[in-house]
Amino acid sequence: MGVNSDPSRLTAVISGMVQGVGFRYWAMEQASGLALSGSASNRADGTVRVVVEGGRAACEDLLHRLTSGRTPGTVEHVRSEFSDATGQFNGFTVS
Repeated sequence: MGVNSDPSRLTAVISGMVQGVGFRYWAMEQASGLALSGSASNRADGTVRVVVEGGRAACEDLLHRLTSGRTPGTVEHVRSEFSDATGQFNGFTVS
């Protein structure tokens, strides 16, 4: 397998006006359309945490979408980290 198809995990913490605006459900739609599994959750500090697993290229595509400026609400900053997939997810959950 090439680097773009290797199973990867993207963990992104998005700050800005991202709670109460449908951001998590938008992230779920984007991830599902890219065949990524994972989760999106609100955090007590007002950020949203998105964790997805799938092909590296799809994870990178989602990261680009998260930083595109075409999201619900207003994204001020995205802190992201790539790592090896763990197989933790089956589908996508919003919490």
